[in-house]
Amino acid sequence: MDIEARLTQIEARLARGQAEQPEAMLRRLIGQMGQQSLIEWRPTLEPVIERFFPKRRRGLQELLDARISGRPIQVRERALAPAYPEAALPRDQARDLEKQLRDDLRELSERHIFQWATSYRDCLFRHFELFLEQNGSTPDAQGWVAVRRCLSEHSHEIFSKGYGHERHVKEATHYDAVQKSISGLVRFLDLPLDFYSVRATNAYAQNDVLALRSLFSAAAMGILEGYGAVRFADETGHSLLPRFSRRWGHNLAFLTPEAASEVAELVESSPLADGIERSVIPLLRSIDRLIRKEREDYFPIPLLGRFSWQDRLLEISVRAPRSAASRRVIETRAYLEGERAFSTVLTEARARNVALIVAPLRPHVREFVREQDTLAAIVVDTDDRDARTIVEQAVTALGRSIYSLRSRRTGPAISHNIAREFPLTTPRLMPFYRVERTSVRNLLSAFDRTNGARLWCSVRRSGKTTACFGLDFTAADSVIVSQTCGTGPAPSDRLFFERVTAAIETSSRLDAGFVETSVSDCSPVPPDGRRKVLIIDEYETLFGFLRAAAERDDYVRYTVVQPLLNQFVEFARENLLVLLGQQPDAHFILMDQNQLAPYVRQDPFPLFEHVAGSRAGEFGELVGKVFTDRIDCDPGFLGSLYDETAGHPFLTVNVLCALVDWLIEQKRPYRGLSLRQGDFAEFRKARLGPEHLAITPYYDFFRQAVKEAMGRRGYDANRWLFTVYWVLREIGGSGTDDLSIQRDDLADLMERIPAPGPLQDPNDILRTASQANFLQYDDDRVRVRIRTLGRLAAAVRPGLA
Repeated sequence: MDIEARLTQIEARLARGQAEQPEAMLRRLIGQMGQQSLIEWRPTLEPVIERFFPKRRRGLQELLDARISGRPIQVRERALAPAYPEAALPRDQARDLEKQLRDDLRELSERHIFQWATSYRDCLFRHFELFLEQNGSTPDAQGWVAVRRCLSEHSHEIFSKGYGHERHVKEATHYDAVQKSISGLVRFLDLPLDFYSVRATNAYAQNDVLALRSLFSAAAMGILEGYGAVRFADETGHSLLPRFSRRWGHNLAFLTPEAASEVAELVESSPLADGIERSVIPLLRSIDRLIRKEREDYFPIPLLGRFSWQDRLLEISVRAPRSAASRRVIETRAYLEGERAFSTVLTEARARNVALIVAPLRPHVREFVREQDTLAAIVVDTDDRDARTIVEQAVTALGRSIYSLRSRRTGPAISHNIAREFPLTTPRLMPFYRVERTSVRNLLSAFDRTNGARLWCSVRRSGKTTACFGLDFTAADSVIVSQTCGTGPAPSDRLFFERVTAAIETSSRLDAGFVETSVSDCSPVPPDGRRKVLIIDEYETLFGFLRAAAERDDYVRYTVVQPLLNQFVEFARENLLVLLGQQPDAHFILMDQNQLAPYVRQDPFPLFEHVAGSRAGEFGELVGKVFTDRIDCDPGFLGSLYDETAGHPFLTVNVLCALVDWLIEQKRPYRGLSLRQGDFAEFRKARLGPEHLAITPYYDFFRQAVKEAMGRRGYDANRWLFTVYWVLREIGGSGTDDLSIQRDDLADLMERIPAPGPLQDPNDILRTASQANFLQYDDDRVRVRIRTLGRLAAAVRPGLA
């Protein structure tokens, strides 16, 4: 940390007559310096403090004295001062609301800390509703200050406690403890964003829009501010925020301009802060100006935000007017650095109808934009220009796009595949795209008071990992511990598997309390005697490793593998063990002495549920997230799509990507685009035949998975999966519209499979494959559950064919 350079920056801003930002910068510097360093630099710091006016000077001196004396650092009150002017809400009413929120947050800290998905969600949503109800008619009310102050203090408290617990109780490394705190910060910020997202879609009055933006800004700023004040060994949250901006940066899209300015202060002296001030704030001011224009029927509230630090890009999509012929959102962009605003990306943005781009342009790019009239109309250069001029130009460009949507003229043909934007590989980084899996929560809730071992199997990429790592606690307040044997959202999600592999590699006798101790160490909070739910994702990897270790070394079998299986049984007597995977028989190892296998019960894992004849439900919400309201679709279209993909999320997105490509080829107009059942029937006929499925790039993953499973290596590695995919292939190529055969024909079909050796019993395959979402059956027929997967199996040429 270059203290001299930081002080020079502070003094330069003071010389220009600034006060608020220099104070924030100096507070940050004092908070980041160690006690001994502060003692040494005190003679230099105090003359700088003397340059402030009395009130700010007094606060800075008190902070310096407290840090040097070693007294606890309190979350600074100045930052909690209103970002919004005080308004009409009576002070006693504001105090009552604040006291209720503070009391409930204290209860969360003491009894339900980090229980984001249940206790925190219920508490905050209830209070957010109260604050909106009381303050909605006066969007700049004192109530928003109370929200911010309470959440700032709470955020500081719980993340300080969480880091201390990880370091001193669990003895985690500084890196692991910081990673866990960042994951918690993201989950905390998701709560006000989820509340905002639900309410924004139905906020059409100006006061409602302004109140909702103010509430979100107050909540998000409180959480970020409190986190920023936390000390993580020799660094603070202020220094962590810019380093991990890719995890939380999308929240910038929904802040008020004033709140975004304060975020820039929280991450000061960083490229992120410069980019926020240079580009993000002007974009937010232009949106805010258009919201505050008095119009009765439309206010452009942001609905979607995406942030990419790699591209130095914040994308904000705002709602289109209700009177517009199209429901599509209006896209805007802010480039935080000119080096990322290439002429090629600007041209691409124009092709996809982006309404406004705010960016500091390099000289040659500036000339390129000037020569392109269509680009000059949407690109606002922020380099060396007056802030007011920048905002005026941005308002003009965005307003022009908004008002053009009210025209009833036919718009241009769709030219950009919006379905490809859906983050299939990083869903947790994009809260807007997440679908709340109530079906999975209901499945787990069915075992709230039941102990034992359950097995949940489903086709690859069914959303098992995303759904189960989104759970925190059940209604019965059992501690949920989600672990994976593959790749999880955080490094600590592999801790249990890594401990098992370490025990095998060292060949040391397993401790009697290995499972209990490991589960407690993996728990997001201290279990404190509560019932535990251990979810092990990619469980085939764990049991495959155990099988291989036992076959290789008898000593390891009897000192590690069998004791582990026995401890699983002991754990399941008082708790719940959930195994997640694709293969329903991977736990059948060492069957002569496996005490766990007979204890396990299999349940069907739900794909995305669909409400027939409606746009509601998990499946309808998923499709809406893929199209981001830019393409409309009626219940008939949704029903036909569901018949094709059965609610399998990965394949649903793949099919929609192919469908939008088809729409582009058809030159369908963007404006007023609404898909119906007949549209899907035409697409299925044109693009879901074997010739297209064999070459369409969206299906690469499953084509390779199917091909590998049906080959000789697939048979040797997993005979069950080999058989299931061959059954899908045979039924998929049967020529029936619903991809089905007579149930009595299944045995004959399996006789035709060119297997290198024996296969499982047809009835076993039928039962287990149905529980894993490959097949479904009744007394008469056997059907492919996910028709697209059956078509792919029929389109792929396996090595044994």
